[in-house]
Amino acid sequence: MKYNLKYLMFGLLALVFASCDKHDNMDDIVHVGEMAPHVHWTVPNTVVSAGSDVAFSVQYYTTEEDYPISHLEVWYDVHETVSKNVSAPWVVSTPYTIASEISTIQRISTCIKRFEHNEDNYNTKERAYKFEDGFPTSNTLGRVTWSGAEFTEDKANVNFGENFMQNFKDSLYNYLVSNPDAAYKDFAKLVSTDSIWNVDLFLPYKTTSFDENSQTNYDHFVDHVIPAPLDSLFRALSFEDIIDDGKGNLNISYSRSYLINAQLKCLDTKGTAGLTKLTTINLN
Repeated sequence: MKYNLKYLMFGLLALVFASCDKHDNMDDIVHVGEMAPHVHWTVPNTVVSAGSDVAFSVQYYTTEEDYPISHLEVWYDVHETVSKNVSAPWVVSTPYTIASEISTIQRISTCIKRFEHNEDNYNTKERAYKFEDGFPTSNTLGRVTWSGAEFTEDKANVNFGENFMQNFKDSLYNYLVSNPDAAYKDFAKLVSTDSIWNVDLFLPYKTTSFDENSQTNYDHFVDHVIPAPLDSLFRALSFEDIIDDGKGNLNISYSRSYLINAQLKCLDTKGTAGLTKLTTINLN
């Protein structure tokens, strides 16, 4: 039995080694790749004015003697970020603000500029090729800002959409109607900041109750309902009235900005490319 067991174990080991020889996992997952050129760049200024060139310096070389450097290319994509903010500052019961910030890719990565390889750029001390240059940006990608100081209905429609002003007013009205006790403070604030509201019209609809939970008195509308005259006056307010802080400042703003993610590619004569790291550049 002992001899038979030894022979059995020896046979199994032989089978295992034979299997490894035929199905080596390393052969399945390891592939010898082509050597790409080595390239490194420096972009000293990552905030530039739209329409200006982005300056850079580059250092590169290859260890493939049979495939020298052919040329270099700068590629970048374009990202747009749009921010919008509008609020009714006289609403004191809760901050009534609609704000958004949306970022989108406006253009996928594209070759922007090509640089031909020049043997004269070889630096014997660095044992690499070096040069300085720049690549262009579009002047259409400049930052745009707009605020209440420049308010016009046409500009608001362009920046926020044609139905935004009415939708904002309607949503605010629905909030006030659904929270009449809280809305009392809001209307009281509006009365104190807007000259079109008559305090004498407002006061007859005011009453005071005692809150058992807080053990304090609080003011609210009679029957906890926004009175019809105030309802009508609110509906007559313009969008500008609603976003006015009482001092002539309109609480609305819009901005559009762009950034690019740039990368330099160094290609040899067989088309193999070495890549720099991505560099993000903000445009003003």
